[in-house]
Amino acid sequence: MEPRIKNGWFRAILFMPIWMITMGFVVTIASVLIMLATGADISNPGSAEELFGNMSFDSPILLLMTAFQVVGSFLALWFMMSVVNREPLMNIGLSLENRGKEMLAGLGGALVFIGGIFLVLWMIGAITMTGVVGFKPGVFIVSMMLFLAAFDEEIIFRGYILKNMMDETDNRWIALGGSSVLFALLHAGNPSVWSNWVPMTELFAAGFILGISYTFTKNLWLPTFFHFGWNLFQGLFGFEISGMGVDSWKMIAHENTGNIPDVISGGAFGIEGSVISLCCTILGTYLIFKYYNDKE
Repeated sequence: MEPRIKNGWFRAILFMPIWMITMGFVVTIASVLIMLATGADISNPGSAEELFGNMSFDSPILLLMTAFQVVGSFLALWFMMSVVNREPLMNIGLSLENRGKEMLAGLGGALVFIGGIFLVLWMIGAITMTGVVGFKPGVFIVSMMLFLAAFDEEIIFRGYILKNMMDETDNRWIALGGSSVLFALLHAGNPSVWSNWVPMTELFAAGFILGISYTFTKNLWLPTFFHFGWNLFQGLFGFEISGMGVDSWKMIAHENTGNIPDVISGGAFGIEGSVISLCCTILGTYLIFKYYNDKE
């Protein structure tokens, strides 16, 4: 059947407030349930702040809240796909058939990407290692949370927004640009994101490297596993994740030497604030594009 709203860009923009309202509603219910389960005083605003205000990456509560966010996202997606788009929810790119290699490629690519940037920053004297922290059991909870968070963003920004923008234009780069703007804006409130011009530019470019394979395959698993690995390996290598600290589960400890400008080292935002990361993101986008384009 034809979509109730013909314009794909309008569907994508309309989805944003519907998604935010739905997710906010689900997360609010989840917060109340968690407070009741933990014995927190619901009538005291300070109780919520104490429970949710300073959660670390390895917090089981953060994992649970992230899971509820995914539930909220799927409810919004189900509404839009069934009522507005009038097509199956699976069409956002959820098929698992023959996608094992893409999952491994996404995870392996992320390791090469983050590990390579760590090596470059160390070689030019931007960072210095201060020790090896070693394995922390909390990484299991962190891994589950990061996977859910990456999956959540991919079903939204690639699975629905990019898909619908592509329905409206034959130019993949225009569609990628539109979805990448919204992706970057989602992170506009992150710590240190406005410290210089690089972080927001890198977040915009990240929308391209995460979305370029989707424009060929219409499948979410490569970008989901690359996104997950990007965040996981940043933390394991001791980098902030979009400005957020990872002390609770990092395996390598290092610090900025201060000898290199923040636009190169990444500063307080982590490597996503580095022009080295930005250049690697642009190069990675090209290489993925070339791979799928040559296959065609």
